[in-house]
Amino acid sequence: MRNATTVARFPLQIQSNNLRLLHDYWEIMRGDRAFPEASEVDVVDLPMSPGGVMLVDVAPNQMAFTLKWVGTDYVLWLRRESTGLQLEDLPPSPNTVPFAQMLRRAADNCQPQARSLPAAPSMNIPAAELVVLPLGGPLGGVNAGKVARLLVGCAFDRKRRGLQVIG
Repeated sequence: MRNATTVARFPLQIQSNNLRLLHDYWEIMRGDRAFPEASEVDVVDLPMSPGGVMLVDVAPNQMAFTLKWVGTDYVLWLRRESTGLQLEDLPPSPNTVPFAQMLRRAADNCQPQARSLPAAPSMNIPAAELVVLPLGGPLGGVNAGKVARLLVGCAFDRKRRGLQVIG
């Protein structure tokens, strides 16, 4: 493997079978590195429907997030096409801040993140389960060894689709 870095592997608490498959795919792609390169992951090769996947670009030297590619399930959930927008341009919701914090932790720590997002802050009922997987920049590039993109998988609770949830 190229420039392999051995990293500790910590199991994530993932309930959704599709998200476990996505995480397992990411684990295979990364091998013994901290994370795979963004160029190694193509949405058509993912082991789950690309509708529940989002690719988020991490700006170099800052923590701005641009939605590079947004799957159809996200478009239906968010009730708008968001490809090309920055995360801060999306309408605020109760889950905007937790979602942004997940992205920041995954990018800062170079570690995957997983969590459920509630339908509303006062309700302890999950509306969506998320997994955020870091992807690196190309070897030899300015972002080599850094998180350049995030692969976000979501398992939506179809019964709660009418509730607006960011993520």
